[in-house]
Amino acid sequence: MSNKLSLKEKLSYGLSDTAYNLVFTVVSTYLMFYYTDVAGLSLESVGLLFLIVRVLDAFASPIFGILIDRTNSKYGKARPWFLWLAMPFGMITVLSFAVGYFDDSYKLAYAYITYILLNIIFAGINVPISAMLPSLTTNPLERSSANMFRNIGGQIGVLVSGVVALPLVIFFGGGTNQKGFIFTMGIFSVLSVIMFLLTFRNTRERVQYDQGKPVPFRDSIKALLPNFPWWMLALTNFVIFIGVVAKGSTMIFFFKYNMGNEGMSSLANGINAGAMIIGMLLVPFIVKKMKNRNLVLIGLLISILGQIVMWMGSMEPSVALTLFGVALGSFGLGAAQSTVFVMFADTVDFGEWKFGVRAQGLLTAAGTIGIQFGAGIAGALTSKILAKGGFVANMVQTESALQAITTNFVWIPAIAFAICMLFIYMYRIDFVQSQMRAELTERRAAQ
Repeated sequence: MSNKLSLKEKLSYGLSDTAYNLVFTVVSTYLMFYYTDVAGLSLESVGLLFLIVRVLDAFASPIFGILIDRTNSKYGKARPWFLWLAMPFGMITVLSFAVGYFDDSYKLAYAYITYILLNIIFAGINVPISAMLPSLTTNPLERSSANMFRNIGGQIGVLVSGVVALPLVIFFGGGTNQKGFIFTMGIFSVLSVIMFLLTFRNTRERVQYDQGKPVPFRDSIKALLPNFPWWMLALTNFVIFIGVVAKGSTMIFFFKYNMGNEGMSSLANGINAGAMIIGMLLVPFIVKKMKNRNLVLIGLLISILGQIVMWMGSMEPSVALTLFGVALGSFGLGAAQSTVFVMFADTVDFGEWKFGVRAQGLLTAAGTIGIQFGAGIAGALTSKILAKGGFVANMVQTESALQAITTNFVWIPAIAFAICMLFIYMYRIDFVQSQMRAELTERRAAQ
């Protein structure tokens, strides 16, 4: 069994996250704006929608993880899901941005239906991206390299989407944002479907220690519940995405109302993605000399400093200083988040080592519960803070409303990243990794 991955396979694996983030970036950055400023839904109803749907759909990820563990196809366990869900992913994305075409009495109900389906299908096609990593290779450096391609691919999706989405909406809309969003999401969806199918075609699952047999759910739980390192990463995902989504969903509000330049949000999104790519590019080189845990801690600390610099820039006000803060924070966050994905793969090995069960689907998927809960809470929290501050869409904002936007964009992420540092500090796999891999190799050779 070869532990080396070809450049073509790494690039194809990276395309999966490019496809996902090309669409997800628009959803996470502009959907609240679309619902309130384009479709005309109230801020309170949108906040409740985000909370209810994200909490309900948080259970979709572990369900898909269990399904992956029980999948037994000639294509592998995780890989076939790209083939099965690529087209539904593209279709539901476009339908989710059609709320504005409905009568006011039907808009909210339609938003609930499409947003629920959107999150379920998003989970179904996103979980295999992480679940497939432990099956690509057992080599930790190759995993880190493949994960770098995955995360850089994802950030290219973020970069392209962040930079061109709003200009495309304006271009295709011709003064009608509803029309602009439909055309833009149609283009992004077609591109995403093509990339998911390329991922399916050009990747392979090599590591199958259960000889392709489904892992019983009861055994999967044995690898999850007592897996302390996994819990630290799951809690990190939960808290970090409160910060990430709070920042991302209010970026356009911050630049439109606080900085007085709505178009600047596209540049900020581009800088955000570019800085994250640079941070991710450095990870495979740094992990050769530094433990994963320590790299994440340093990345989170840099992210906190970036948030403070952004706040200083908004106080001046200085667009240059604010954008530098965006770049600094995203650089640190890119390195931290990229490394966390690799660490989740290590918890799969840890579960096999400690408890004799390799449940890659459930462990990698259940880790995204934190992402879903965090994103849901962030959506409700940010809308609540905006409402309490007196925010009114498309109006000159009061001082309290501007402060509410700053709280969401600057301080919630900073606090979230600081809390994550405490969880990551308690992650200890790095200190037993050599022993763990050696014993697993001996155990597998004896089978």
